[in-house]
Amino acid sequence: MRDALRASGLRSYWLRQYGCLHTLQARTAAEAHVTGTLNTLPLPYRAAYALTLRLLPAAFLLVSGRGLRKASAAEGRRGMRRLAALPGFGDVVRASTALALLGALDGLPGQQRPAPHRGADR
Repeated sequence: MRDALRASGLRSYWLRQYGCLHTLQARTAAEAHVTGTLNTLPLPYRAAYALTLRLLPAAFLLVSGRGLRKASAAEGRRGMRRLAALPGFGDVVRASTALALLGALDGLPGQQRPAPHRGADR
């Protein structure tokens, strides 16, 4: 699943869209969360998801006329809006992005989360 995610071009898209993924630690945690979660899917779903990820660059090029890895942030957003019209692609992009952002928020397994500020729960 990691190879399919890397082939998709989503990592470069996320980097341009989400400032929280600018650190290597956040990107690593994001990728680990996406691949770890997708690896728990039943085999037919996992295979379909991996195929959709691998087809994503060609589909993006088809709808936008631009490669996903080289698209600017604005071109990426416009292309993703157009891509959402193709069955399955919008769902895969939204779900993968949500998983990536959750992974960046949670960090890598075993990482120490910072303690909340005193009085934060008031």
